Amino acid sequence: MKSVKTFITLIFFLFSLSCFSQVKVTSYSIYAIGVSAPFNDLFAGEIKVFTNQGQLFENTSIELSGSYKFVPKPYHQFSVGLGFGLIPESGEDAFFSAPLSLEIFPIQSFKQLSVVIEVAPEYYFNNEILNLRHLWGIRYSFEKSARNEAF
Repeated sequence: MKSVKTFITLIFFLFSLSCFSQVKVTSYSIYAIGVSAPFNDLFAGEIKVFTNQGQLFENTSIELSGSYKFVPKPYHQFSVGLGFGLIPESGEDAFFSAPLSLEIFPIQSFKQLSVVIEVAPEYYFNNEILNLRHLWGIRYSFEKSARNEAF
């Protein structure tokens, strides 16, 4: 229970930081959704909710991650980060992750829409399990940024 309170406090702290108004929503595969916002041109934060094979509340996990964005290229951008997650139902199992993402802009005239591929090793504390998570998804940015128009 203590880890759930710490996680909620961390979420409120991160959302209180100053960041750009550009919000991105990502649908990963079919069982996860993410909401992200950049802190500046180099760093972004994201919260992901995983619903475990269609069962909405059973074993649902929540992950909060921060990432470093490498210099964007015209058709893609890499990022690497660290994340911390919990399974709120049990309140006991927590994990660290290290996501590596590739964001691809398939339509050059519409950079608000992108395809995301992510690979992340995850370490679960209670079970001492090392897992390799892989996700693919579609990301939509709700507001154009100067970075997107610079290409």
